[in-house]
Amino acid sequence: MTALPKRRKSARRAEILAAAREVFLAQPYEQASIAQIAARAGCVVGTIYGYFGSKRELFDAVLAAFYDALIADIEPRFALIEGTADRLRFLVARHLQITVDDASWLKLLDREAHGGEAYFGSKLHQLNRRYAQFLSRTLADGMTRGELRADLDPQMARDFLFGGVEHWVRGTVGRGRRTDPAAVARAMVAMLLAGWAAAPAAKAAPWQQLEARVARLEGRARPAARARQVQEQR
Repeated sequence: MTALPKRRKSARRAEILAAAREVFLAQPYEQASIAQIAARAGCVVGTIYGYFGSKRELFDAVLAAFYDALIADIEPRFALIEGTADRLRFLVARHLQITVDDASWLKLLDREAHGGEAYFGSKLHQLNRRYAQFLSRTLADGMTRGELRADLDPQMARDFLFGGVEHWVRGTVGRGRRTDPAAVARAMVAMLLAGWAAAPAAKAAPWQQLEARVARLEGRARPAARARQVQEQR
């Protein structure tokens, strides 16, 4: 008999989280209110406080639910992928897919992540560090296997990648432009792994070097021959 109330309590909490998610995605945290969330969940304000101690606690629970679902989706697929390049392409494409599937999350996470000193040590900061472990593991494994340079700074590489993706997303998805996450991931990873420097010029084969030398000698010989011919005609 006690199972039914427990199930109902779990269902009510899920309903409140779903309503809170909609409200927090629709407007900045400061403008959202518990009253709005209660109205959307079909309950009174007091009911919400029976599950969550404050608006911030409810907001953090919404963030945790989002990251829990995201990590649960990534983890089993990540475990099946071998090779640094393939792992990086998967992680970048999955990261980009979030913004394509629901651009509202892009705005919410961007606002919270750029909240100044309040971000560091926050629930979102902790969740981001947990999520970033996939990339950190990829970089560490790549260095161990010799697929990445041994003197690579993993933290700098991680920040460089996430920062670059974030900036790119703002200029594309943030402006409503359509994009292909898989194609973008391939291009980004190729650029990161290959670097920006031009490839060294290929050394010519011995026979090519000989031909080039003969051509230079012939080029010098022609003017001299013409000069002798002119002299003889005089």
